[in-house]
Amino acid sequence: MWNDNDKIMVLFNKVTEGGTQFPCQCPVCQNYSAHIYIHRHNDKLCGIWTWCNECGSTSHMSGETPTWWENPTFVDENKLCSDPSYLNELSDEIDKWVNSHTPTEKVGSTSQFVMENRFNVVIREELQGIPAGTKGTIVIRDNFRTLKIDFIDSKGKTVSIHDTPERILQTVEVIKPTDNN
Repeated sequence: MWNDNDKIMVLFNKVTEGGTQFPCQCPVCQNYSAHIYIHRHNDKLCGIWTWCNECGSTSHMSGETPTWWENPTFVDENKLCSDPSYLNELSDEIDKWVNSHTPTEKVGSTSQFVMENRFNVVIREELQGIPAGTKGTIVIRDNFRTLKIDFIDSKGKTVSIHDTPERILQTVEVIKPTDNN
């Protein structure tokens, strides 16, 4: 029933900006059946679940805990897992909780959700002036509105990459984390 779809994670930006009532419009199927649940682990880290009980799109990630968030007592944290089925059973209560705890007006959040991935790579063929054979780190930042890709060489020099992810995949070789070369 559930299919992993990172596009639905934009709901985290909506809830942190304020002014959105849940259930809200799903960014995948456009039905008003999208939900979010946040579970505070500590002041910095939280678990984030977004799901649509109409199309089955879901995503589960960790993020920065919104300062205003409080965990509800009716959610059993021992039943939390990446699958949102348990949360979906409580979706009406969760929506009421979220709606009563989020800012009611848009607050222009200064900290939107950003997914960041880092890959140690070696450049196989010249890429935007970076010579073949250069080792470094590719950093991909995605806030679901824009995608930013940087290459950081071993001396710390950063080059913003303006190419498609598909082209970059053809141009670099990912070095396994255990590879110390």
